[in-house]
Amino acid sequence: MQKGVLQRSLVKMICENMSTKKLKMVMKLMTLTDFMKTHDGQQTSFARIGTLGPSGTSSEYAASLFSFHYLANQGIRSELLLYDTFEQCMEKLEAGLLDYVIVPHAYGGINDFYMRKNISLIQLFRCDTPLYGLAVRQDFEFHPSMLASEPVVSHPAPINLLKYFLGTSAHIETVTSTSVAARLVAEGVYNIALTNQIAMQQHGLNFACEFKAIPMSWSVFKSI
Repeated sequence: MQKGVLQRSLVKMICENMSTKKLKMVMKLMTLTDFMKTHDGQQTSFARIGTLGPSGTSSEYAASLFSFHYLANQGIRSELLLYDTFEQCMEKLEAGLLDYVIVPHAYGGINDFYMRKNISLIQLFRCDTPLYGLAVRQDFEFHPSMLASEPVVSHPAPINLLKYFLGTSAHIETVTSTSVAARLVAEGVYNIALTNQIAMQQHGLNFACEFKAIPMSWSVFKSI
């Protein structure tokens, strides 16, 4: 059985008690085909995708994989554009400067995006993040007891990793992304960042503690 047919069979079986209208809505979320056409019905050949930057974020990682595994397989070229906040991404989407915006469900402000008048959710997909951990400069000697006094710089979303893996909390300095957190440690502004492996490597840091790759689902938004 072809993959697309199998997906539709599974969704139909799961949603057999839904109304016809709701079932059709769920089925649409399984494919972007209907949305990747121009107004004259031709297949889109190029797409601009926006997500959270700067380079090294888990959002960039997920958006890149989405572009490679989904868009490229359909012969659609894409450009990935990174912004300081997801809100900026949405502004660009509403202004027609982006075709799609990709947002993780862990983002605390995502509920606002679902409610916007001219924005539509058109796809959901799973993409686990890169490995997360506590990153330090190579010349910095870390010990877990430092968390009682040393601030940790992080995006708000992964903070609970400290509780679940180290059984502790810490004073958190929040920033707009885990990539920014890694950069601030590399620059000596802070000594410890809760960040992902890509940002850690990009900024020449080491993991003092490794946690996990976070299982994550993502929303793809488009203006309507």
